[in-house]
Formats: sequence, structure tokens, C-alpha cells
Amino acid sequence: MDSIRWAIVGTGFISTRFAQGMRAVRDAELAAVVSRTAEAVRAFSDRFGGSCYTDIAAMLQDARPDIVYLGIPNDRHFPYLMQILEAGVPVLSEKPIVDNRRQLDQVIAAARKKDLFLMEGMWTRCFPAVQKARHWIEEGRIGRPLSLFCSFDIQPDYADWQPWKAGISHAGGALRDVGIYTLGMAWLTFGGGPESHTVDMTKNDEVDISAKMLLSYGGGRTAFLSASFNQISRPETEIVGETGRILIGPEFWDPTTAVLLGSDGSSETFTLPFEETGFQYEIMEVQRCLRAGEKESPLFPLRETTEIADLIEQIRKEQGILYAADSDA
Repeated sequence: MDSIRWAIVGTGFISTRFAQGMRAVRDAELAAVVSRTAEAVRAFSDRFGGSCYTDIAAMLQDARPDIVYLGIPNDRHFPYLMQILEAGVPVLSEKPIVDNRRQLDQVIAAARKKDLFLMEGMWTRCFPAVQKARHWIEEGRIGRPLSLFCSFDIQPDYADWQPWKAGISHAGGALRDVGIYTLGMAWLTFGGGPESHTVDMTKNDEVDISAKMLLSYGGGRTAFLSASFNQISRPETEIVGETGRILIGPEFWDPTTAVLLGSDGSSETFTLPFEETGFQYEIMEVQRCLRAGEKESPLFPLRETTEIADLIEQIRKEQGILYAADSDA
């Protein structure tokens, strides 16, 4: 492939950020854009390029993209995913990829039946600073990880945000929107799910707006996680091990820097500032996978997507937060 031809479904905030990231990837081509309204898709296309469609079936038939990026509200992922995969096209879907395990099983089965690449958009895993931190852990530079302190707490301006994220109509909530990033960091640190968990959750009339999580892995290994729409906290993540610690920031979800601090007073800093939005790292990883014929990314494999989705679903049900899609799950 000389260039990878992308289609973007959705023209809102996150799709705009994704398209901005594409500008930093010379061999990524925006071939098509899909939106429910002609006005929105034309405005997006005028800014970033790509042919305009208001019907995804028509786009899949006419534009024939190499991969589709889904940047639409949570509750709309599943039907689009199934339609795209059935058409034989790989997908990168924003997180959370679907609403429950039943849907996830169907989506993964559809991708494997068609032998297609599929990835949940955990863009954080693709940043060089996070990859460096992961390598330090794997190399034993801090010994066995013992503690993780990770918070994604924000106070959004609802006039300049995506207010559906704080409502049930599009299956929102802090745990699924920002909490999934902290859980992703826990999986990176400890290599899997916890033995037990404790959650303190605050809700509005519809969904959770704050979730404090304590994940226990046994042997003194613990993750302290926070995900909120009602407060601002430290955006830097700290991973503490037996012989040192790692700091990822200044915002762990889109970091430029990883710092390794040894218990002996030594230190090592990795820094790589980036242009545009940082989505280019995820785009480059997906394109690498497509060219290599890989069906999932080793940076965030489907096993982790499934395990994290299971824990989120368990917590959600324990806390009495259910969506329409759960009725037959």
C-alpha cells in the first residue's frame, strides 16, 4: 500500500481531533467522511478532505476505504461495527468499543470470520512515552510493580464539550469515558485484571459522574484509580515498583514525557513533544498492523479490550447503571 485510505464516521469533536492527527502521517489519506447531515459532512470535508456521504452503506460501496474510524456516540458503535465488518472493512472504533459483552463477542466473531483487523481506540497505548514506560516495566527497571496512582478527573464546560457523555441516552458515564483510560493503565502496569475491586461511585440522575476504584492484585499490588466529571486532579500517572518508580505526563492519556526514578537516586527522562493532537501515533500503529497483516495491535490487543469491558460491565451492574442494550445481555 502506498497510502492507507481512511474513512471517518462522525464529524464531532473526537473525529475532528482524529483528522487533525492524520495531518502528521504522510501516508494516511482521508478518502471519505460520513455524517447524518449533509451540512456537517460538507464542512468537515472542506476542512480535512475526503468524499462526502450521509449513508455508510453507500460510502463502503463507493469509496472502498482500507479502514474505517468510528468517532460517534457510544450507543451507535455496535450497529456500525457489524455493518462495516460485514462489508469486509477493518475498523478502529473509539472506546468503549460497544455497550456490553454480548455485543463485544459478536463484533470480535465478525472480525475473525472475515479475517479483519479490529481495534478499540485506546490511543494512550500508542504514545512513545507510554511505550517507553512499558519497556522499562518489562525490563525490570523498577522491579515488580506494586502500586499505580492514576486519575482522569475533569470538570468539562458543558457548552464546549460533548454533553451526551453525562447522560444515559448515548450510554455515557465517567467510568466508560475517562475511567477506561485509568483501567487501561492498570492493565499495562500489572498485565491483567485484579483479584478484587472496590468502587465508590457518584451519580447524576442517569449515569455515574465519578468513580473511585481500588483494584487489588494480591501480594501487596494495588491500583488506585479515579475517573470523574466533577473535579480536577493530578493528570500525571505514577507507577511505583520495588526498586523505583515511573512518572508519565504531564497528562498520562496523551503524554510527552516518561521519567524513571530509581530508589538509588538515579533518574532517566524520555521526552518527545508532538505536533497536532497525538492521534497520529494511533494512526501509525494501525497502519503498521494493516501492512504487516496483523488482525489486532499488540499495543492494545482484543484480550485486554475484553477483560476491561468485563470489569466495567461488572462495576456498572453492581452500581445499578444499566442501558437499553443490557436488556438481553
